[in-house]
Amino acid sequence: MSNLPAFAYVDVLTRLDTGDSSGLPPDLVDTPLKREALHALLKAAEAVHRAAVSTTQVADALRRDQKFVRPGPPSPHLVRLRQQQAQARQATNQAKQAFIVAADAFVRAFGLVVPAKVGLEVFAQDWMRARVPKDEAS
Repeated sequence: MSNLPAFAYVDVLTRLDTGDSSGLPPDLVDTPLKREALHALLKAAEAVHRAAVSTTQVADALRRDQKFVRPGPPSPHLVRLRQQQAQARQATNQAKQAFIVAADAFVRAFGLVVPAKVGLEVFAQDWMRARVPKDEAS
């Protein structure tokens, strides 16, 4: 499905996977603790993105195929799609939990203060959008 967005920080994550921090603002990677925290946050964000894409794909397939359902018991195909939807939702929830844990470690490593009435997840996502360079293709 080509209309689904790609993960916006794939190049940065790939560079951090290989230990290369060139092209990143120096204040993001000036200590090993900050590099590891940023890497963990980006890995968790990628997992959230993958889970969201999977959930969207399964939901689209289910919506498309349920249009033509006949009365009576559901077909094995629809049962399989519903099971996939439940698995995708569970994966999304687990990825979000992992992201929150990574965001907490990230905030501590960078010494950031999360404003009152702002969720940790929202704060971390906004911070990434503002500070981490996105890929040109995104």
